[in-house]
Amino acid sequence: MTNSKNSLLLLSGGLDSAANLAIGSERNEIVRALTFKYGQRAQEKELQAARELCQYYKVEHQVLDLSWLGDLGGSALTDKNQSLPRLNTHELDQLDIIKKTAKAVWVPNRNGMFINAAAAVAESLNINKIIVGFNIEEAQSFPDNSVEFLKKITDSLFYSTANHVQVSSYTAELNKTEIETK
Repeated sequence: MTNSKNSLLLLSGGLDSAANLAIGSERNEIVRALTFKYGQRAQEKELQAARELCQYYKVEHQVLDLSWLGDLGGSALTDKNQSLPRLNTHELDQLDIIKKTAKAVWVPNRNGMFINAAAAVAESLNINKIIVGFNIEEAQSFPDNSVEFLKKITDSLFYSTANHVQVSSYTAELNKTEIETK
């Protein structure tokens, strides 16, 4: 194991970001994990899971408040008056249902805002890499969860950060089953 700590990790407390934390910690790359409060309904559970993961992996944890994102409205993730969509296993292959579900939980530019806020933190700490918890299944419904998005936002950060912060994910090309066994 090398001592090359140079990465900031975005940590929701869910499977994808937890797997990226585990992999990055094993590689001794993670300096700090960031969790965002954006008015999400599962905020307290996410924060608790993120805290526990950071304690387990002995990684510094920071919480950033982007509550105004949830105030924009329109998403079942942030609006308690909207029902969270539920999918049955047989619906997972039905693209029209997947797209409708994705639209119901879309928070405008959420991943873009998270990554840009993280890039500011990373630059201030002279960290040149951000790791995010993406997977190939969600990339089909959410374009801001794709490998292409990682490349494009890294291109953007070349111009907006002095140290040219780069964004990557250990799991972006894996499905949930593959992530669970990683």
